[in-house]
Amino acid sequence: MDLTSDKNVQQVMDRLPPEARTALHVMSEMQKREPEDVLRDEIKKYIEGKVPSIDVEGIIRGIKDKAYTAGYLVGSLRKFARNWTSE
Repeated sequence: MDLTSDKNVQQVMDRLPPEARTALHVMSEMQKREPEDVLRDEIKKYIEGKVPSIDVEGIIRGIKDKAYTAGYLVGSLRKFARNWTSE
């Protein structure tokens, strides 16, 4: 669902109170852009501020550590099983 689609932006524009609409038009004149484009950018900034960032490198490090530990445990179990069956 694209919150910044033309349809959604137009719905927001239609529901803005007069003061907000005036502020939006002032911002659009200052930036020399259409009010809809300014509103679209403000919506994107608002959403980016609400969505937490994800530490991908931390996740990869955690998976790597767990995989190393799991590999060590499997290897140890295999060695134990080989020693057990050889005796």
